[in-house]
Amino acid sequence: MKFPKLKAIALGVGLLVAVYIPAFVTTALVRPRVEIAIPLIIAITSLVAFTLVLLLSRPPAGIAEFGFRIPNTRYLATGTALGFTLGVAVTFLSHLFPSKPPFDVSRLAPWMIGLYFIIGSPIQEEIIFRGLIQSMLERRWMITFSVFGGSLSGAVAFTAVLFGIIHLEAGVAVATGAIILGLGAGELRRRSGSLLPAIIVHAVFNTADAFWPQK
Repeated sequence: MKFPKLKAIALGVGLLVAVYIPAFVTTALVRPRVEIAIPLIIAITSLVAFTLVLLLSRPPAGIAEFGFRIPNTRYLATGTALGFTLGVAVTFLSHLFPSKPPFDVSRLAPWMIGLYFIIGSPIQEEIIFRGLIQSMLERRWMITFSVFGGSLSGAVAFTAVLFGIIHLEAGVAVATGAIILGLGAGELRRRSGSLLPAIIVHAVFNTADAFWPQK
């Protein structure tokens, strides 16, 4: 493997650590209840990620390079359809192979689940992964792979793997679903130039899981 690829991988991992360490240190010191810990992590990681976006943006594109732009409406429709399809399929499989989530969400009110996991989490994680990390990798790792007659960006694939890794604590099925979601969201982000379709596919995906009938 050539050194530029190794540097790109190290950059992606380094950005991930830089974004999440302040949130994990804070929650470890404060030890808040789960209903406070989740929004606290979302808020801290979002703030750190957006700060890094501002610091790393460069003219003339500015933060638009990181996906902060309005996309063509067809990508919004594609994101909605893809999110529903992936959400139903992956949620069905994850319920066949259940695992213990990293947070006990049984105490959360329905409005908290909607606010944290259908609105907050998709925005937060897409800014971090498809906004910050994927965009920085695409600066250094301009490579694509041929997959089923189409193309897949190396930056998209590696970012999706990182996204799966942070979900490993919830089980292999959830981590695999996260990788699949990451590939879909990443390609939407790459092709549209915007984070909004990725946020939509992520939000619809999470909605399918949140409202799936429980046993």
